[in-house]
Amino acid sequence: MIKSPVDEIVDGIDAIGSILDENLPTMKSRIENLIDKQIDVSQSIAEVKRAITSSDEIQHELKKTSVRTDNRISEIHDTIEALTRRMDQLQKSLLDMMMLMENKGGSVVNGELSDTVKVLEDRLRKLEGNRLIDDNFKTRL
Repeated sequence: MIKSPVDEIVDGIDAIGSILDENLPTMKSRIENLIDKQIDVSQSIAEVKRAITSSDEIQHELKKTSVRTDNRISEIHDTIEALTRRMDQLQKSLLDMMMLMENKGGSVVNGELSDTVKVLEDRLRKLEGNRLIDDNFKTRL
């Protein structure tokens, strides 16, 4: 028996229907798996975004801390330089006084000696005053 073209089309549609009926549960299962995986991937992406945001905030805080540390180191360096200059001045004054005493052979006029001592005392008070200011600065840190 010869089938008409319409019968062949109907048989083809029936065959396609049978294939779809057989594979539909598998396709549905695969689609559900893809949906579940997509949800997992979306959650993972959200976690990565949160981690990146947190890392950016931490990096910003580290930069601010680094700048503050650099400023403090610069201030300490400047303070050490000032102290070194003052110590050099004091050493020079002491050397000048010793040279004066050697040149006069111990017969230094009391007025000159007392003036030299007064200058040294004034410088010492000034250094101690600055040290108190520096100590107050350190306690604020």
